[in-house]
Amino acid sequence: MAKTEPRTLSGFMELLPNEQILFNEIKNKIEDTYKKFGFLPLDTPVIELSEVLLAKAGGETEKQIYRFNKGDTDLSLRFDLTVPLSKYVAKNYGNLSFPFRRYQIGKVYRGERTQKGRFREFYQCDIDIIGDGELDLINDSELPSVIYTIFKNLGFDDFTIKINNRKILNGLFESLGQKENAVEILRIIDKIDKIGKDAVVEELEKIGVSKESITNIISFIEIDGTSDKKIEKLKELQIENDIFKSGIEELEYVIKNIRLFGVPDKNFKVDLTIARGLDYYTGTVYETFLDDYRELR
Repeated sequence: MAKTEPRTLSGFMELLPNEQILFNEIKNKIEDTYKKFGFLPLDTPVIELSEVLLAKAGGETEKQIYRFNKGDTDLSLRFDLTVPLSKYVAKNYGNLSFPFRRYQIGKVYRGERTQKGRFREFYQCDIDIIGDGELDLINDSELPSVIYTIFKNLGFDDFTIKINNRKILNGLFESLGQKENAVEILRIIDKIDKIGKDAVVEELEKIGVSKESITNIISFIEIDGTSDKKIEKLKELQIENDIFKSGIEELEYVIKNIRLFGVPDKNFKVDLTIARGLDYYTGTVYETFLDDYRELR
């Protein structure tokens, strides 16, 4: 009988005990911070019905999902913790108090190409505030405070929470006659840090965006200056689009209140390239970078 070589699948992580102890300490600090901010614990299944999990997926995400059949049932491994949360809230709506503040720390799975710093199995640490109808925008200012507290508790000082609002981008695309391409443009822009400006321009051309619109989009996301200066420059564009104007108002409100929550200006800034690739992001979006290790976020 042939011997089986003991090996772990590429992109899946196993730690030695001393590494696992350190990992657990980090995880516990994150969880303790969530609890102090009033978030409640939640766990959801690793496997979901594909029709549920794929309801809001698309593009690259759908291609990366681990999907299989067991008998007549079409199943998938969760690729994030947000879609399962949506299912949970819809299913348990009558038993929850709103706004529902939940945290979840768990493994997710994406069948993407493995490379340094990117795995096929990895942990996500999520917090969400779910409203019943309208949800006060002040919550969008509180979340960066949670992020700031976590990174400080982990011993980091040099990090930047980058903030944007999807309405600003969607309003811009609509004003350029690119509403139909908006989702795809957002996905492309979101990759600018990874693939560079030239590759972004090339991908935009491939989906049929005109050269004039591409020039306007690139000029827009390259607006520089402080957070306040960028907001001022956005207003100066005088784009007559209600979605665009609403996005600027929301972003300005969020920035003002982030400061009131005690987050120093050196640890956050407006970045108009932050888009997030999934369809369910509609307003404020964030990404946090360690300043000395920008490949980690």
